[in-house]
Amino acid sequence: MSLRSDLAVDVSQRGKAVLVRLVGDLDLASVAGVRTALMKCVADEPSGVIIQLDRATVVTPLALSVFSVVARRASDWPGLQVMLVARPGRTRELLRRGALDRFVPTFALVAEAMRALQGAPARQVAKLELPPSDGSPALARRFVTETLREWRVDGLTEDACLVVSELVENAILHGQSAAGLRLELRRGRLTIAVRDGSNRAPSRLEPGSAESGGRGVFLVDAMSKAWGTTPTWDGGKVVWAVLAVAGTE
Repeated sequence: MSLRSDLAVDVSQRGKAVLVRLVGDLDLASVAGVRTALMKCVADEPSGVIIQLDRATVVTPLALSVFSVVARRASDWPGLQVMLVARPGRTRELLRRGALDRFVPTFALVAEAMRALQGAPARQVAKLELPPSDGSPALARRFVTETLREWRVDGLTEDACLVVSELVENAILHGQSAAGLRLELRRGRLTIAVRDGSNRAPSRLEPGSAESGGRGVFLVDAMSKAWGTTPTWDGGKVVWAVLAVAGTE
């Protein structure tokens, strides 16, 4: 992938992780493209994203902050680790000076980053593919109810069903697309993510709106610890929300 700058982004699979090689000049002109490319990698929900910097020339040190921004977002959803690979030298020194290597794990070799990912704790994950039909929100609610009962966090069922209804309705009715629902339980948090084929941002309508559906993602915003939307490589998006499990905050 070539950006509108002198920087190329090479994305490949490394086991269950994604390896991203940056080749060329990393400056402020390339930051937006790098962020978008990395967030698309995150949206594929790999075991982790490893960013290799040995072939990148840091023209503007401030541009390195893009990695901490992506790492924070990936921590919220889908809860994966973003890692940097940089051998000792100028780039590694710039990461140290900016304290970025304290917030984004940094290794000298890709193999070291891979070993660190393999030690990550296991997650509870459940997925459901939903057809582009009016009945999909009800299917999603039933799936959420059964899954949370199985995971023994059914105290979250009411809130989770409200959130999933809004996200699936947006995908099916407004995004005019089939949808993929993903639930994940980790570290006292339940993540609900819905993928669809539309790049249209989710609407945010206040309660009482005259439009059909009306509420948009207003309830999602009100009920979630965090929520957001992330583009995907196929031109679609993932809309996700994080709910806290009672007694774990």
